[in-house]
Amino acid sequence: MRRLAFIVAFGLVGAGTASAELAVPGVQEGMLAVSPGGTPLIAYLDGNGLEIAARSPSAEWRPVRAARVSPGSSLVAFAAGRRGPVAVIEGPAARTLVVVRRGKRGWRTTPLAGVPAGVELGWPGLVLKRGLPAIAYTRWRRPTRESVLKLARIDDRGRLRSVRITQGGFPTSYVPPSAVPVLVPGGIHVIESYGDDGAVGTIEWHRHAHKRSWSGQFIDAGIGDFPVGPLLGAVDGAGTVYAAWSEALLGIGGLPVTLAVHGRSIDSNFVLDRAITTGLDVARSGPQVAANEWVSADELGLPGQDVVWAGVVVAHGVAVGVDGWIAGLSSAPHGARDLLLANTSGLSWYRSRREPSVRMSIHATEQLDGSVLVTGRARGASAGSVTLYRERPGTAREPVGTAPLARDGSFTLLDWPTMRPLLYRAVYTDGATGVPYSALLRDVVS
Repeated sequence: MRRLAFIVAFGLVGAGTASAELAVPGVQEGMLAVSPGGTPLIAYLDGNGLEIAARSPSAEWRPVRAARVSPGSSLVAFAAGRRGPVAVIEGPAARTLVVVRRGKRGWRTTPLAGVPAGVELGWPGLVLKRGLPAIAYTRWRRPTRESVLKLARIDDRGRLRSVRITQGGFPTSYVPPSAVPVLVPGGIHVIESYGDDGAVGTIEWHRHAHKRSWSGQFIDAGIGDFPVGPLLGAVDGAGTVYAAWSEALLGIGGLPVTLAVHGRSIDSNFVLDRAITTGLDVARSGPQVAANEWVSADELGLPGQDVVWAGVVVAHGVAVGVDGWIAGLSSAPHGARDLLLANTSGLSWYRSRREPSVRMSIHATEQLDGSVLVTGRARGASAGSVTLYRERPGTAREPVGTAPLARDGSFTLLDWPTMRPLLYRAVYTDGATGVPYSALLRDVVS
C-alpha cells in the first residue's frame, strides 16, 4: 500500500456508481481542486499525459493536456490558485518529482527532485502562496532508514529554490516520511509524519525568525508502525493548524485515520479505525476528513486481494458514508463543498451548499427459509427511497431493489440471495444535492 495508485487499481472493482455529474468518464483515479473564483478542476493521468479538466459555465468538462509523464508515474498533489492549477507528479520507483503549472505562455514543467538508486522520495505535499507553489518532500535512504526533509519553492520567474529542514538523517523511518506545507500567519510551516521501531510521530516544523535553522513541535506521537498514503494539512482563519493521515498498526491489523489540531493547545485523535485518508477541508464549521474504508475478500472467506470500498466523511465526530471512493474534498465559494467520487463509470463531481447530512445504517437478518431481511435507516431523510445492492469483492454488484423510506427514514426489504457469502449496501441519493449517501454492511451474510 505504498501508493494510492496501487490501492485504487485493485480496489475499485467494488465501488458503486452514482447518479451525478460525470466529469471524467472511464477514469477511476484523480484529484480535485477549486480555483479562487469557484471553478472546479480535476487532474488525472491518461496514458503518458497529465490531463486537467475544468468545468465551464455551460456545465461542460473540458480536459487539456498539461504535460507528458513517464510510464509508471503518479499524480501526488494538486491545487489551484490565482495563477492557475499546479500539479506534482512522482516518477517511477518514487525517484523523481516534477511540478506542472500554468504559466503566462502555457504549461510549464519544472524538475523538482531526483534521487539515485537506494534512495526514495516520500509522499510530497503542496500549497500555493500568492498562487506560487511550495512543495515539501523527503529523501529517504533505504539501507539506513535516514531521511532529509526539504521545502522547495518556485518564484514568479520560474526559479526553483529549496531549503533543507532536517539534519543528521532525522527522523529515521521504516518507510519514506510523508510531508505537507501549510500557510500560517507570517510564513510556511512544514508537517512531517514518520514511523520506526514501533513508534510513530508527526512533527510541525517552523523556521526561526532571522535564522536559517528550524524547530519542530510534535503534534502526534505514539505506538505504531508507519504512515500510509498522503499527509494532508490545512489552516483556518484563526491560524489553527490541522493535519490528517492514515498510519499502519500491523500488530492489530488496523489502519486508523488521525486528525491532529494545533491551536492554543495540541490535540490528536483517531477519527476512523481503518481507512485510507484522501481529503481534508477546513471551513467555518470546523474540519472535515475524507477517507475510504474497505472490506476485503479474505474477510468473506474468498480468495484474492479484491476489496469493496466505502467512502466516509467525518465532521464533528460524526461519520457519513457515501457511495464510491472519495478522491477529493474541497471548499468552494459561499460556503459550498465540492466532492469528487470515483466509481466504475469514472470521476463524478458534486457541489453542495450544506455539509453531508444523511447518516445511513444497515442491518441484515438471515431467516429460516433462506431469505434475508435487510433493514436500516437514512437519518436526516424522510422521503424518497433506498436502493439495495448485493456486493462481493472482485465482482460487479447486483441490484436487489428499492425500498421506500418511512417518515423516520427507516426502510425494509426482503431478499432471496442465490450466492453467498455476500455484503449488502444501501444507497440514498439526496434529491437536492445529488450526493449518494451510503451504508455498507460489515457483517458478512454467509
